[in-house]
Amino acid sequence: MKKFLSMFALMMLAFVMVACGDDEEPIDDTVTLPETISMTELDQYLFQPDWQFVDLRNFDDQMADGWIRGFEIIPFFQYLEYENILIRTDGWNFDGSQIINESALRELFDEDRNIVMICAAGVRSAFVKEALKELGYENVWNAGALGNYVGDHRVFGDGSFKISLPPRAWVDPLPEEITMDNIDLFLGRPGAKFFDFRDVYPGESAPMLEIGWIAGVTVIPYFGFLANEEVEVINHPGTFNLAEIDLEEVINDDMIYVLENLFGDKDTELILMCMSGARSGLMKAVLEEIGYTNVWNAGGWMNYEGNNKVLPWCTGGSGDNGDENGGCE
Repeated sequence: MKKFLSMFALMMLAFVMVACGDDEEPIDDTVTLPETISMTELDQYLFQPDWQFVDLRNFDDQMADGWIRGFEIIPFFQYLEYENILIRTDGWNFDGSQIINESALRELFDEDRNIVMICAAGVRSAFVKEALKELGYENVWNAGALGNYVGDHRVFGDGSFKISLPPRAWVDPLPEEITMDNIDLFLGRPGAKFFDFRDVYPGESAPMLEIGWIAGVTVIPYFGFLANEEVEVINHPGTFNLAEIDLEEVINDDMIYVLENLFGDKDTELILMCMSGARSGLMKAVLEEIGYTNVWNAGGWMNYEGNNKVLPWCTGGSGDNGDENGGCE
């Protein structure tokens, strides 16, 4: 009898446990993801396996300025653009055509994980976020600038580390418009030639040795050579307003061979600049008038904020201009 009662009690206990289990609500194991993630909230998500943390700054920025543990480095300038994976053709305005290598982008950014990106100011991470959204990624956050991080996982750099890569080679057709905002993308392009029509020495018009230049650009002084009265490769019209200029009067037929020697074959890709874009605008018109077919006016040095600026010593730069004053007198 006792054995029977014991078995009965066990059966009743099992029944009660099953019944209680049926009455319980199912466990909700989903996690509500935040709409935004800022640098002040970052630490609560770090090191979780289903999250990917990406720093889009350059390699040397990481070593000079430091980084956050748990982030991987995928440099925007030194890798995504340099390797023609994701490039800008209109400043920081994104459109889908700027995704050049979709498969590479998908290899780098794991669509099955929650992706948080940072950079120096938040601009690069905003641009890449738009690109990933264009590809259908759902959980992507721009956390902003490294400088705003106040968490416990900051590693500080040495403040000075610097590397430089050769100019990336742009292999796709050049866009209709090349400006000072995007000219860095095309420096180093095989076969393309870059020309600066500013004058060279202090005391002349916008002298490069006084205010700087872009590395890799050939200087052909407009006033100091092309329109110089002793040379007269072209006849300076007295204005740079193309609407008021008769190009036939500007072009010196006896000196066209000099232009051809300077600028090469008529189908060569020529990217021109000066201080404001006026001299290069006139030279673009002159070259097209004598048969050149691939000429761009990139505008003025005054608007250049790229990564290939060389400054002479007297402006705080490191350019070696061959004299103790850095060429500024």
